[in-house]
Amino acid sequence: MSVNKMAVVGCGTMGSGIIQVAAQTGIEVVGIETNEAAAERALNRINAGLDATLKRGKITEEQAAKAREVFSITTDLGAVASSDIVVEAVFEDVALKNDILGRIDKLVGPNTFIASNTSTIPLVILAAATTRPERVVGLHFFNPVPAMKLVEVIKTPVTSEADVTAMVELAQRMGKSPVVVNDVPGFVGNLLITPYLNDAIRALERGVAPMESIDEVMMLGFNHPMGPFRLADLIGLDIVHDMGASIYEETRDPKYFPPIMLKQYVRLGWLGRKTGRGFYHYDV
Repeated sequence: MSVNKMAVVGCGTMGSGIIQVAAQTGIEVVGIETNEAAAERALNRINAGLDATLKRGKITEEQAAKAREVFSITTDLGAVASSDIVVEAVFEDVALKNDILGRIDKLVGPNTFIASNTSTIPLVILAAATTRPERVVGLHFFNPVPAMKLVEVIKTPVTSEADVTAMVELAQRMGKSPVVVNDVPGFVGNLLITPYLNDAIRALERGVAPMESIDEVMMLGFNHPMGPFRLADLIGLDIVHDMGASIYEETRDPKYFPPIMLKQYVRLGWLGRKTGRGFYHYDV
């Protein structure tokens, strides 16, 4: 079954990015938000993303205009019913995701693909919220979605191989480089990056070096495009915190437990680039 119509439930940073990339590919896509204010913010975010992509020369004026024609935002969850695939991209909370997936399951037909953009929650937990766990696949896009090539295609022990293949093909169609991974907490990307970010923050807490020096060591000594503190700010400190907390909840491995400084920054609302203040200061 080919994907010609997509629905994305949750149009925050990740959901909006998925909508933008799908629209740029020519896929008809509808985003679903909880209220009109959130829908308006999503619409503005996607249009701004298209403007930025156009300015960088990654798409033409014609492609941008066509992308704007094929996407829409609504507050009606029933809009998922006519889609070939529904991508759940709501906040990384098990109860919320399970509620949304259970409702989606009742609205779509038996041949509709159901995917979750979860970054750390074991997919089996989410698949169990539906009546078709074998049809649920993880599509973990990376932030910022329009720029990052990687998509982790996550399969559980019961995921249909045909559905995995279909999701790989969809990701490739969207210009991404899919990698199929098994269902473990954090998958591959966040399983490895979370201890790295936590260790950098703990090194700062212990006074090993200033954060600028730690960033410089990782950039100059290991050829990273940015250091751990710039990276954490880009990801969002709330997301970094929740990634670690989620994996720790599953594994009880202390290297994933969020550092005190990270907790403090999140409580202060210093979430990184998106709020203008994280470890560094930004213009917003």
